[in-house]
Amino acid sequence: MRLNLLWCAALCCLAACATTLTEHDVDSLATQAAKGNAQAGETLEKHAQAGEPAAQRFMGALYSSGRGVPRNDERAVEWFRKAAEQGDLLSMHDLAVIYERAPGKVKDLKQALKWYRMAAEKGYARSQANLGEMLIEGNGTAQDLPQGRQWIEKAAAQKEPRGEYLLGMLYLEGRGIGKNVAEGARLIRTAAEAGDRDAQYRLALLTGNGMGVKPDDKQAVAWLRKSANQNQRDAEYLLAAIYARGLYGVKQSDEASVVWLRRSALQDHPRAQYALGLAYAEGRGVAKDEVEAYTWFRKAAQNGNRRAAALVKKVESGREKVEPLVPLPGGSGTR
Repeated sequence: MRLNLLWCAALCCLAACATTLTEHDVDSLATQAAKGNAQAGETLEKHAQAGEPAAQRFMGALYSSGRGVPRNDERAVEWFRKAAEQGDLLSMHDLAVIYERAPGKVKDLKQALKWYRMAAEKGYARSQANLGEMLIEGNGTAQDLPQGRQWIEKAAAQKEPRGEYLLGMLYLEGRGIGKNVAEGARLIRTAAEAGDRDAQYRLALLTGNGMGVKPDDKQAVAWLRKSANQNQRDAEYLLAAIYARGLYGVKQSDEASVVWLRRSALQDHPRAQYALGLAYAEGRGVAKDEVEAYTWFRKAAQNGNRRAAALVKKVESGREKVEPLVPLPGGSGTR
């Protein structure tokens, strides 16, 4: 009798281990794993190894973000692909994002296009927007304005903020579609209000210039700040320039300017890197440090900033010390 009870208990245990987790369960495990809960991570990985797409997707997300595990794009690709090959739409999209944007050997624009298209054809709006953008820009493929616009329109029709933003930009610029500034501004505002950071940055520029919308410096800065708070590097750089000069009702602060410059520079914004180098060279908003200044000038030069490249060349030839040459961002001397 006892043997039978033990056998039943073992079967129940095996059944429990084999139970497929719900999306909510997987999400909960991933949240715990991201906070460093090793047991949650092990459980999530076991279910991923067992072939559950949701678990595989969240494993990919952990490795992609570096939360709870060391960041590793290659491992993220492995897990996203496993789920994507089982038809998981979110994994198809996330896999495409890594292939499009990851640095180094993981980057593969043809694979990005493939997986965006697969998800787009199944109706996933964000993939439709991203696929359309790649086609519009000729990123990894021949430029195709008509097809790119069609995918972007499909995304916008589903109220996807990225699609609305991209369609708004097409109207603003008249690319592959009749130019319509008012409609472009309307779509960009809709996307900005939905939280798209690029739309927020663009709306800040439109509002500051009074293009398609009523000019309003206060609102322009507010939208710029929203975008910068989402790590949009151009918005961070422009906000740094505003603080440096005390423009549009913002109190001048070299220290605040450097904070935003650093955030933008860390995202490889060449002008922000150059301006941050100048800040260190001048001791403006930060302790003067010629070594740190030179480090940022080199980064800016590597990212294509010509003034930084010229300065680095002079320094390395011993003909010039690292000294301020032009003002902080916003002046005519930066690029």
